[in-house]
This record gives sequence, structure tokens and C-alpha cells, in this order.
Amino acid sequence: MRLVRRDAQLDLIERHLTAARRGGGSAVLVTGSPGTGKSALLRAFAGRARESGALVLDASASPAETDLPFGVVGQLLSGAGRDSGHTRAESPPPRSSARPVVAGKPGDDPAVLHETLRELAATAPVVVLVDDAHHMDEVSARCLLYVCGRLAANRVLLVMSGPPRPRSRPPLPLPLAELLRHPRCTPVPLAPLDEDGVAAFLAAAPGGAADLPTARRLAPDWHRFTGGNPRLLCGLLDDHRDCEPVRPSRPVAGTAFRRAVTGCLRGAGDPAVSAARALAVLADAATLTLLARLLELPERAVGPCLAELDAIGLLDGGRLRHEGVRAAVLEELSARESNRLHTTAGRMLYENGAEPAAVARHLVAADTAGGGPGPAWAVPLLAEAARHAMSSGGARQAAEFLRTAHRADGHEAAGLLTALARAEWEADPAAVIRHLPALGRTLAGVRWQTAEDTAGAMGLLLWHGRPAEVARALSEAPRPDGADDPDGPGGVDGTGGTGGPAAVLAYVYPGTGVGPYPYDGSGERPSPYSPYEERGDAWGARGADSMAELWDEAAERVLASIVYDHAPPAPVAAVLAALLHTGETGRAARWCGLTAGGDRTGATTARRAVAAAAAAVVHGRTGAYDLASGHAERALSLLSPGAWGVAIGMPLSAAVLAATRRGAHEEAVRWLRVPVPAAMFRTRAGLHYLLARGHHQLAVGRPKAALGDFHACRDVLSGWRPELRGAVDWDTPAADALRALRGEGTANGDPIAGLTEAERRVAVLAADGCTNRAIAARLYVTTSTVEQHLTRVYRKLCVKSRGDLAHLVTARSH
Repeated sequence: MRLVRRDAQLDLIERHLTAARRGGGSAVLVTGSPGTGKSALLRAFAGRARESGALVLDASASPAETDLPFGVVGQLLSGAGRDSGHTRAESPPPRSSARPVVAGKPGDDPAVLHETLRELAATAPVVVLVDDAHHMDEVSARCLLYVCGRLAANRVLLVMSGPPRPRSRPPLPLPLAELLRHPRCTPVPLAPLDEDGVAAFLAAAPGGAADLPTARRLAPDWHRFTGGNPRLLCGLLDDHRDCEPVRPSRPVAGTAFRRAVTGCLRGAGDPAVSAARALAVLADAATLTLLARLLELPERAVGPCLAELDAIGLLDGGRLRHEGVRAAVLEELSARESNRLHTTAGRMLYENGAEPAAVARHLVAADTAGGGPGPAWAVPLLAEAARHAMSSGGARQAAEFLRTAHRADGHEAAGLLTALARAEWEADPAAVIRHLPALGRTLAGVRWQTAEDTAGAMGLLLWHGRPAEVARALSEAPRPDGADDPDGPGGVDGTGGTGGPAAVLAYVYPGTGVGPYPYDGSGERPSPYSPYEERGDAWGARGADSMAELWDEAAERVLASIVYDHAPPAPVAAVLAALLHTGETGRAARWCGLTAGGDRTGATTARRAVAAAAAAVVHGRTGAYDLASGHAERALSLLSPGAWGVAIGMPLSAAVLAATRRGAHEEAVRWLRVPVPAAMFRTRAGLHYLLARGHHQLAVGRPKAALGDFHACRDVLSGWRPELRGAVDWDTPAADALRALRGEGTANGDPIAGLTEAERRVAVLAADGCTNRAIAARLYVTTSTVEQHLTRVYRKLCVKSRGDLAHLVTARSH
């Protein structure tokens, strides 16, 4: 350790050495908290004393040798003969004809050491250095006490170091206590460095840690981080250098800093160490009363312990200075001690009515340390804390709470497993994969959980491509409470009003044929096969408008729930792609505004990824392909392919189509190399993936491969309900692929000819200035159908407005 701002103390000790040369021996006691540089000061003084011709005898006391008689005296005299120019007497002074002191036993005459030092001082002044004198054995202390009382007429300087004597430490043996407070012993206190001292430390560090202006700029932060303790500063500087070539502007607590904290604590008393551990365990919940209860001490005994820790520089405002100090303290706890402290702390906080999360953190820590079963109230409290954490966006913390509860629980494991899987989905959907078999067994069991738990389990299974287990559970198991409630949590969008779990399955995997199709919540369910059948034309038109409006409203609710954390996203995110592709383009601008909030700081990884994927789909539908590519790339960078499950078709289809439309074919090939699950092709997202891949194949001159993808869309749709078979326009690009195979151009170069008959009628009327409602009235279709036709027309003709469409139609007519 480098000496900084210790010149005054060195000068004082050297003045005592000067007096000793003239025959006026004395004693000096260097005091300071652990880490303040006592040992470094003694070493620096020893070097100067040797250079001046003094004989230096040094020793370092150790807690391990406290019970070893003459341990320190033996160290002092063992090196006396090795100093150049000084020889040790062959025999003790006349008063003692006994054996050498180093072989003495307790009770031997302490005058032996005094006479030996006098003999050595006859040729040169003698400096006796004892570091950590408070650990000295009692016999050596008695000998040095005898010497200290007879220094006045000797050329001997006794220099010792030790901590100040706080009330938290146990009493010392009488000879040692008398030695350290002897009247001839001059105290030389060492205090932590102030901000100017920290700046000087940084500027004086070897290797150019910082120039003086930089050191002064860094000093306030480094002082707050270390309290000015030199040992902590050295550790922090080592960690700072380990960051090279980057020099962080703020302190970084790494391995060296934690070692420095541990070293300071080892120099403190056992009560202070216990207090530091209690503070680390209680963290922000620490109070004097809780500390006393955790330490099993009266409150008046805790104050001195805190004072000692504060003097070291580990505390700030009665708590550990920062998380780096807390981590270092906790690192030294054994598993058994950690379990005991956290269990006790959790029980105390629970009894005091603390927030569930505060108690749950201790239960998790106790479980991590290998504790046994917790108290009876632990599982309900952990579940409650997890609910609070989820509602505030703390998915990872909620998962920790639920993992602990699930390990400890005996009869609510199924419900806890579902909650745990939902929490883990938020942070990393791939982590849920290991729970899928158990979730499937839970759904197939005879006892259902709540409707919310059931919907959550189903959403996770659907996300990861296991619809068969959901279908089996729906067909074999009894319904949970609220499953048939159209306003319950099991709807398509997770916010009610669109049917139960069967509707979710039927909507995400239309080919399953299970459950009613989502309806508008009017009270009378439409046919499970078609929302328009057997209703008449008037009802059919009104029902179609109602259903189209339903898709749009549901899409917005899904986006809001994912972006703003209003609902558990796993079941609702599984239907997002279908809703976005089904809804009308009139709401696209509002959807873009919703997805813009998905990248906020507090959102979980899964929510940010799904919101980015939704933004890619929405911008792709409006023709903003550059924006669509950016959002799709972000979505796919946030989650691995395995984490996306079947929903990977949503960002991938948007990415491939956007790259194709921009002519970035190599980029499209890169996205097509991303692995996808086979179950994805049974979903609506898979349908759009096939369509996007077919468009890419057609654009790069592979019409046969493109035709295969378009026909795959046809084959998938053939297994769906009749009203769903127009979900995507596969026949028009398939016709283009066939013409390309025959060597023909696209409809003889006429882009309008590439439209279907219905699309051409809508396009011509729109180009003439008719509104959507007017077009619907003239063609006897719904406004929703007009919107869908216009969406396809804009996409096929690469136009973005009715004005562009009118110009294209007018140019064609001429």
C-alpha cells in the first residue's frame, strides 16, 4: 500500500528516533482502523531507520499465535544477528544466566529482553517494531511492558501499531492493555483520506492512474465509494486498471475491491464482523431494532459495532456503503450461516408486517443456501410477492419467488407451476420449454386450476407448438370456473368478450376444429363453422362488419396488453399475428402508435420482442418496408428462435417480405435460414411465412419453388373452416408463378390484369373517387370486404394512396 498524506506521522516518529539516539528512548503507538495504512507506515519508517544506521527488530503479531508464549519476542530477537554491522550478545546480561529469551517459558524474568536490548543499543540505536500489537501473546506483552517502563535512559524506540479500542471489542489481557495505554506511549492516529487525499492518491499511483486534473474530478466519487480508506482505494484502483483499455468514469467494484473489504473486516473485531453480516442480509430493511434481534444483542451493544464499521469506511448513513460492499460481505458467509441469517430475517420481517417482496427475498436466499422446508406461511407469501412483482414488470424476480415456492409446496404445485412458467416466459420464453410436459399433465388432470391459470397454461403450450395437449384437455377435462364466460380471461385477446380457451385454440390453430369460433359477445353464439351461415344476407353483412370490427378491437387490446403490461401476454401474444393480418388497414396508424411504446425501459424482453414483431407486421402492411425490416431484426435479436416458438412466423414473414420488396434478396435468404418449428406451419403465422417465402422465390427467379410455397398455402387452407380459406391471397402470386414457368410476363405487362375480378372492380371504383361505403353499397358487400380488397390492391400495385391508384388506372385506360 502506498503512503499518501502520512508525512506528518512519519516526521513525528522520526523525531522520536532522533531523541532515542541521544539516549531518550520512547514508545509510539500508531492507531487506525483496518485499512488505513498502519503496516505501510511502519514499513516506511523501518526503511528510513535502517538507512540512518539504526538496528531494526520487527515482528508481526497474529491471532493464530496469541496463545504462543514469547511468540513476538522470538520474532524480534531471531533477526538481531542478521543486521549488517550489529551482532547479538553471546550470553544474556549478568542478571540472567539463564537460557536465551526465545526459549523461555511463561513466568520467565521479563528483564531478560530489556537487558538484551540495552546491550544491542550500546553500538547503535535500536528500533523495535511490532505490527498488530493487539494480537500479541501475554508473555511478550509483559516483556515489552517491562521495557516500555525503562526506556528513558536507553537508546531504544518502541513502535507498535493497532486499532483504536472501540467498545465493541472484548477486553485485552492486562499486560497488553497496560502496554497499549502506557504513559510513555505516544499515540499517532491515522484517519481515512479526505477528497483531497483521494485525489493525491490517484495522482501518485504508479503507472499514471490519472493526471492531477482527472484525479480531482474522480476524487468525489471514489471518496464516496470507499470512505477514503486506503486499502479500499487500492482495491478499487486495481479493478479500475483491469478495465483497461477502457477507463470507466465511475468506480467499478470488482474482485480486488471485494478482497479489500474482506481484509478490512478481518482486521475488525468479531462483533463488528457479525454486524456487517447482519447489515448485508437485512439490506435496506435494516434498523437498530432488527439488527439487535438478528444479532441476539441488546440495542446498546449494536451501536459500537456500527461505529467501528463506520470508522473503517464501510458504512454510509448507518447502512453498508453500496452493493459492492454488501456483495463482499455476503460472499464470505458460509451456506449454513447464510441460511440461518436469511431465515431469521425473513421471519422477523414477516412478523413486523413487511411487504411480501421484502420477506420473499430472504426466503429465496435461504433456499438458495440449502435450507430445509420453510414455515407454513412461506408458499402463500411467495406467490403473493410474485404477483406483485409481475404487476410491476419484475418478471425475473417473480420467477425466483415462484421457483422457491414450487420447490417447497406440497399441494398447490400445479397452480404455482403455471404461474412460474408465465413469469419465466416474460424474461426468456425458451426457459418455459422444460415445464411444457408438466403443464400438459396439469391440463389433463381431473382438477383444474382457476380460469386464469388454465388460460395461461394453454397459451404457453400453444406458443410452443403443442395444440394437441390443449385440444385433449378441452375435450376430456371438465371446464374450469369461468371458462364459458365470454367476459372471462380466457378469450382470444385475454381481455374478455371473445370466447374461452377453445376459441383461443381455434383461432391460433384453425385446423384443429375444436371449440367455437370467436364471436362478438352479443350473447348468441354464431355457428362453429361460419359466422354468416343460416342468417340471411342482411344478417350476414351486419355480422361480417361486426366480426371485422371485433378483429380490429381485439388486435388493439392485444397490443396494449403486451406493450403496457395490462395482461399476461403468453396466451394473447399467440394470436397477435392473426389479428394483425386479419384486421383492416384503417387502424394501421393507431397500431403503429401502440407498438411505438413497446421498447420502453421497464418492458420485459418478451414484451419488447413481441411488440417489435407486431410493429414489423404493421409497417409491412402499410408498405413501409424499411421500418418493417428494422423492427423485424430487432424482434429476432431479442429472442432466440427456440424462444419464439410458433410465433417466430410473425417477425420472420415480415422480415422476408420486407427484404424482398426492397430487393435485398441476400437479406431475405439470411432470414430464411433461421430454423422454424414444424408446428408453425399449422398456424396463421406459418401461412404468412409460406407466402413471404414464395414471394422471395418468385422475385429471385425460382418460380417452381415459389409455386410450391403458394400451393402449400392452399393445402393448409383446405383444412380450415370455409370462411377462413380467403385469409391470404395465394392464388394471384401462384398465377404469376405459373406464367413465369411458361415464360410469360405478368399479365402481358398490365399490372391491373394481375388483380382478381373482385379486386379490379373495387380498384376501378376507388380510382373514380367512391368511398368505401359507396363501393360496398354498389357491389353488395361489406365495408370490411372493401378494405381487405383495397389492402391487396395497394400491395400488388405498389401504390400507397387512392391518388396513386387513380393515376395508374387512368394511365392504363389511355
